[in-house]
Amino acid sequence: MSAPQDIRPDLWAAMRGCRLWRGASEDVLANLARSTKVAEVRRGDQLVAEGDAAQHVGLVIAGRVLVLYMGADGKRITFEDLGVADPFGAVAALAGGRYPSHIEAATPGTIAWIDRETLFDAMAQEPEIARNLIADLASRVVNFTSVVQSMALDVPSRLARYLFQHSLAVGRTTTDGLRVDLGMSKADLAQALGTVPETLSRALGRLKDEGVLDVQGRTVIIRDVGALARLGSGYEEG
Repeated sequence: MSAPQDIRPDLWAAMRGCRLWRGASEDVLANLARSTKVAEVRRGDQLVAEGDAAQHVGLVIAGRVLVLYMGADGKRITFEDLGVADPFGAVAALAGGRYPSHIEAATPGTIAWIDRETLFDAMAQEPEIARNLIADLASRVVNFTSVVQSMALDVPSRLARYLFQHSLAVGRTTTDGLRVDLGMSKADLAQALGTVPETLSRALGRLKDEGVLDVQGRTVIIRDVGALARLGSGYEEG
């Protein structure tokens, strides 16, 4: 269905693509869309500060958004890297508490804000929305547990875990090995792994010296997938 005349097409497309209310009727989606407040953002704009009162669910209409831990020492750890039609802040907003993380725009883009009470009204109209929300939020808890487990590993092991998981999604078999695009700059990858570029470079160097992989710019050639999987799990044969 094309966007209703009073709803901008990019907002409508993002609303229809959002997993939180997948399967909702067109009427409910239209009501949600009409209730949103849409804002244009620049790269680096702070959308949410840790501790802010959580009254709205955010939705990415265009661009990318990062959900971050911001340490007092300036350390940044990326919990989520979100794109078009991805929601953010839903757990805190639905709980009526405070946002537990810093959220900022990774690129110029467009964001929609949906009031939590409007979402509750939609759930009352169509209980299936509540089922989708519960399933999605449960999945987020599982994903966050994986992030916490990764942070308990040293940097080479965190890197190995990321590369192994990423290779399952985008790895391409070649005569040299499993070819994997890092999917981001090394600076962004370092941030996602909770470290700094210099430490990431040393970790890549260690894995290269051990014959696990080779590095070609933003591409990695994995030569020993088994060793990468063992290191990423925190278990190494002794």
